[in-house]
Amino acid sequence: MAVLKRVFSDRVLWIAGAAAILTSIFISPPQLMDINWKTLASLLSMMIIIQIYDYLDFLKYYAAYMTHKAKTTRQMIFMLASLAFFGAMFLTNDVTILTLVPLFYQLSKHIKVNPIFPVIIIAMAANLGSIFTPFGNTHNLFLLTHFNLGIKQFFIMSTPITIVTFIAVFLATRFFPKDPIELTELPAVELNIPSLSLTVAVTVVIFLGIFSVIPMWGSLIAALLLVIFINPHILESVDYSIVLIFMCFFIAVGNINREPAIVNNLHQFLQTRTSTYLTSIITSQFISNVPTTILVSKFSKYVHAIFLGTNIGGLGTVVGSLANLLAFKQYRFFFKKDPGKYLLYFTIINFTMLVIIGTIGYFLIDLGL
Repeated sequence: MAVLKRVFSDRVLWIAGAAAILTSIFISPPQLMDINWKTLASLLSMMIIIQIYDYLDFLKYYAAYMTHKAKTTRQMIFMLASLAFFGAMFLTNDVTILTLVPLFYQLSKHIKVNPIFPVIIIAMAANLGSIFTPFGNTHNLFLLTHFNLGIKQFFIMSTPITIVTFIAVFLATRFFPKDPIELTELPAVELNIPSLSLTVAVTVVIFLGIFSVIPMWGSLIAALLLVIFINPHILESVDYSIVLIFMCFFIAVGNINREPAIVNNLHQFLQTRTSTYLTSIITSQFISNVPTTILVSKFSKYVHAIFLGTNIGGLGTVVGSLANLLAFKQYRFFFKKDPGKYLLYFTIINFTMLVIIGTIGYFLIDLGL
């Protein structure tokens, strides 16, 4: 019951469900072929394996280890930002934020820094680091399966922008002071090496399934067997709403795709790489980058422009990426002050980054697929 309550309390799922129902009533009846089942199987496998890593305290271990090494505020923020950046590549931006913001809350008791800025940096680093792999962002998985991308094709797209964004995150942490700190009260975290090794092996199996080296259903079965072996209760923590959200958006976009007037208008905005890139960024600011990816991919063949536009489009407004909203909720829950200032500074910093990285992305789109 707790799982169902959590799933159906997801506001994004309600919006996606409404879009699926309304388009089914007023535009076209839904069709089973609209649903990309490989994407859903990939998502479910990924959600399971991510929760296993979370259960094994994988990211918490390295976070505790690295932050203990920090001697100044600037070093600590850089370590947290680096953990967010690289952790999000494999554990998604959402899980990374859910792990590191509570950790920073504990650290904030020992340092003198406005908590608004570190939380913004953690959220931004998680969003940008998650670009690199199919695991990092759920819409990356969709692009992978929708366009049947290979390993080489995907990383040709993701590597240059990842290098750019890590430099941007590094430079952002240079604005923090070098005030000395001493952290001695954080609890140590123990790793279950046998379970972690087995999880890494199954992660490789899932990776092979995502890139169509082996059947995706085999990867899903491997993930299910692993979670049953380690602890079946982990399944209660899996974010099933993500899978349902994608299913609803598949239905809604499929319905829209059968209305000629809408299709013709959308095609006018997506005739070139540049228009596809800009449309992806701008649309993400209003409806988030996940539904934008599904929508734009139905009407444009420029996968690299969509990839860059929707991932970079996670910057900007707080709704550009669902991870942004999650970070805001985490900030309000732990720090309980100045939510208006958080949103103000978040918007200023994120739009500054959007302009800078978005401009660089504009020159990268002609180099890709």
